[in-house]
Amino acid sequence: MYSSIAQANEAIIERIKAARPHWVAVRPAKDAVAELASGRKLLHAGPPIDWEEMTGPMRGACIGASLFEGWAASEEEAVRMLEQGEVAFIPCHHVGAVGPMGGITSASMPVLVVRDVVHGNSSCCNP
Repeated sequence: MYSSIAQANEAIIERIKAARPHWVAVRPAKDAVAELASGRKLLHAGPPIDWEEMTGPMRGACIGASLFEGWAASEEEAVRMLEQGEVAFIPCHHVGAVGPMGGITSASMPVLVVRDVVHGNSSCCNP
């Protein structure tokens, strides 16, 4: 452990500077994030959030992802599903992924997989 916030910050800055990220793959999100392998689930940027709290652009991305996955045949059907909680929302950081702004990632969307060859950790993000 660190004896101060300043020491902890310095350690993380050094870790970031030492990292050597390598782009290793492009694959469907469900192949990079185990939580997306089954069920109706969407990854999102930021902290946990419910449909009712989402901004318009984020809601629109959820609707688009629901249509893209074939869960709904129309925008209206997608909205109904999302309002009724038929789709689960998972923060990207809870599964080691990165989400851009209001971006949403669904199981079939491609993600870029990056591995830090120094520290051995991996992550993914939709392009």
